[in-house]
Amino acid sequence: MAVVGIDLGTTNTVVACARAGRVHVVADEQGRHLLPSVVSFHPNGEVLVGQPARERRVVDAKNTIASVKRLIGRAWDSDEIKKARPRFAFELREGLGQGPLVVVRDQTYTLPEISAFVLRRAKQIADAGLGEPVDRAVITVPASFNELQRAATKVAGRIAGLDVMRIINEPTAATLAYGFGRSAKERVAVYDFGGGTFDCTLLELSGNVFEVLATAGDSFLGGDDLDLAIAERIADAFLLKHRWDPRAHPQVFERLRATAEALKIDLSTSERARVHLRDVAGGVGGTHLDLEFEMARTELDALATPLVQRTFAVCEDALSVAGLSVSSFDKVILVGGSTRIALVRKGVEQFFGVPPLDRVNPDEVVAIGAAIQAAALADAARRRSIPPPPTPGMRASVPPPTHEDDDEVTVASSKPSTPAAPPPLPRAARPAQATMPMLPGVDERRSRASVAVDSATLRAAPATGNSGPTATPVLVDVTPRALLVETAGGFSDVIVPRNAKIPCERTRAFTTSSDMQTGVRVRVSQGEDAFFDNNTFLGELELVGLRPGPRGAVTIQVRFEVDEGGTLKVFATDVATGKQAQALLQLVGIAGAQGVAVMQARQAGIQVR
Repeated sequence: MAVVGIDLGTTNTVVACARAGRVHVVADEQGRHLLPSVVSFHPNGEVLVGQPARERRVVDAKNTIASVKRLIGRAWDSDEIKKARPRFAFELREGLGQGPLVVVRDQTYTLPEISAFVLRRAKQIADAGLGEPVDRAVITVPASFNELQRAATKVAGRIAGLDVMRIINEPTAATLAYGFGRSAKERVAVYDFGGGTFDCTLLELSGNVFEVLATAGDSFLGGDDLDLAIAERIADAFLLKHRWDPRAHPQVFERLRATAEALKIDLSTSERARVHLRDVAGGVGGTHLDLEFEMARTELDALATPLVQRTFAVCEDALSVAGLSVSSFDKVILVGGSTRIALVRKGVEQFFGVPPLDRVNPDEVVAIGAAIQAAALADAARRRSIPPPPTPGMRASVPPPTHEDDDEVTVASSKPSTPAAPPPLPRAARPAQATMPMLPGVDERRSRASVAVDSATLRAAPATGNSGPTATPVLVDVTPRALLVETAGGFSDVIVPRNAKIPCERTRAFTTSSDMQTGVRVRVSQGEDAFFDNNTFLGELELVGLRPGPRGAVTIQVRFEVDEGGTLKVFATDVATGKQAQALLQLVGIAGAQGVAVMQARQAGIQVR
């Protein structure tokens, strides 16, 4: 069984594999390395994925799903869902657990199911290209993805029949592709501007150690926003010429969006681009309404400038968190298709003061890094399954979390004996609290709903700079958002701060908030706001059967653990009795094992091509 790395992108998905000392991007039957992340439900019952689905987008937009990655793991009432709904020609509906559902041909699908169709097709391509079944994968996500979005991506992988070995951040994977096998010590900034999201991640490289210093991102900023702006400009031109507004007709406007994307791509290499749109609509007496539309690169730049400026605000945020300046970095790596825009490249060079690196294909570099990590994890698993002979100085590449003071974030040292990893940034001291925060009782708040290609088509990637992986990479990543619990009064208490190194563990003590309280509900969110409800609600863990006592007399310890893969676990313990609730946090809107099994069975009966 083979293992692969998959970059599940907003616009395109890429699958790569490390074998025989080289990393390869796997091509489909037509030799294409990019799989459009588009799913179309054909009237004959087939589900089309990739280029065939993309072609149907301009004729059957209502049943063709694209650009939903940045909606995965979001609640129905979130600002992002409200903003996205008018943009799509297909229908979105609220489902159980506040999760959005896609409605196509009288059927509803969760967003992880839609992503699973893309992953199934990627798996098919890998199976055929590698000549053996693929059962395990490392899948990448934007660094700014929260716990719900990461969990939903894992669910998508399981629905597609993949054992998700690990979820890793896209900028970290890109740096792994760039720097693995190099011996130099350097600081690298990754500017990751994709179709739907933007991330800026700052790292320090030292041998095979890749340590994230800080990360920041906007999970609703990408090339799709520029496509929409161009489509609006085309619609304005059409309305001016024909007195007919394409925006009132979803199928027509979807065609304009596809045209806008093509224009954007052309203007990345040309000063001017022109399109002739035929039969856009029908006029009086059955006449055909056409449109000749031309755009100059200067016009594209004017539309793109506000979006690009937003990316540099994110970069400033990452630099502020790290306590560094733009001059602190030796290299800048470009990731994502939107970095092909000339204005973006020029802006990155002006901001960081150095020309960005682009020797690795920005569309493929993330999958290449994921493949390197997948191969390393598979090799480590094989080594663990066969007891090695005694070797002086042997140690695990990533030891388990260590324990320090209960009220401090503790970080596992993931540094090998040689070479030594750079020291982590100093932790900010946590202000002392006069009293322990109180947790509301179980009855004090109603629970929220939670409810055919051969090996010759493989292309060797020029990313590793040597014959291939020779050692296990050590990735030291950080939490993108603070993890919080709700305390009495609806306030937030920070358990794991933003930018904490992972793996990490933190324990806090709380007291009951009412007399004779026998249960507590630990409600968890992610964000930085002092008011709990202003953050992203993740889920809750309930601890019942506490010994009754006066208000404040029963002390509960809540321990958060985040492993090196970013998986969150929560433990709650009655200090006096030792009674413990130990389980994975029940994330709101994320399908459990039974729900995944149902979706797997449904997909098994659908032909995907």
